[in-house]
Amino acid sequence: MPRMLAEQASKDNIKVIAIALSKDSISSLQPVCDKVFQLGIGQTNKLLKTLKNEKIKNVFMIGKVDKKVIFQTKIFDFRALKILKNMKLNDDKSLMTVVIDELKSEGISCLDQSLFLKKLFPSKGVLTKKKPTKSEWEDIQYGFSIAKEMAQMEIGQTVVVKNKSIVAVEAMEGTDQTIMRGLKIAGKGAIVVKVSRPKQDFRYDIPAVGETTLSMIIKGKASVLALEAERTLVVNKDKMIELANKYKISIVAV
Repeated sequence: MPRMLAEQASKDNIKVIAIALSKDSISSLQPVCDKVFQLGIGQTNKLLKTLKNEKIKNVFMIGKVDKKVIFQTKIFDFRALKILKNMKLNDDKSLMTVVIDELKSEGISCLDQSLFLKKLFPSKGVLTKKKPTKSEWEDIQYGFSIAKEMAQMEIGQTVVVKNKSIVAVEAMEGTDQTIMRGLKIAGKGAIVVKVSRPKQDFRYDIPAVGETTLSMIIKGKASVLALEAERTLVVNKDKMIELANKYKISIVAV
C-alpha cells in the first residue's frame, strides 16, 4: 500500500519522500520516491527532524505496524514516551490521535490515506463468478451487523460467521490472524466479514484486504469474503478475483 500511494502521487507530479519504518519496504519504495529514509518506529525526534529538514508540511501514514509495539517501551525515545503518556487508552484511535496531534504541533498535517487510492475501493456488488447462496447472504447480513457493533466499540473490524453464530471477533491480533483462528474452529463454509468503523479516520487507518487475507480464507475453506462497499480497500483486486474464482469463493461488497 505505501508503494501504491507513492506511485500514484508521483504520477500526479507530487514530490514524494518516504520514511520507512522497516527495511523490508525500502526496495519497493525507492523506484517511486524522490528520497527514502529508514528510521525505527520509536525514533520520534529523528523522524520530526527529517520532516523539518525536508521542509515537509503534509504526510500520509500508511502500511502495517504491529500493534504489539505499544508494549515494547525499550524501542521508544524520550519524546515518543512523552507522547504515549498522553494516550487515554491503548487502542488504535488513542495511539494515532496523539501522533497526529504531535505532528500538528510541528505544523505538519496528516492527510487522508484514500486521497490517491480511491480506485481500490469496490462499489456494492458481487465481484466474483460465484454468488453467495441464500443462507450465506443471511450469514453475511448477520455478520455485518455484529462487525459494525464491534467496530463502533473500537474492538475490531472483522468477524467470522457460520450458521448465524459469531465464531471469531478481531482484536489486537489483526484481520489475518482472526480469520485463521475463526476458520480453525468453524471449518468449511464459514463467512468472513470485514467492515469500517462508523467514524473511520482515513488519515491513519484504511480497512484493507489482500492476497494474504484470501490465502487464509482458501486454507481455512471459507466460502465468502464480504467487505463494506466503498469503505474497504482491496489490494491487487484483479489477482484477488482470479484466485477467488479458482477456488470457488465469493467476494462481495455490501
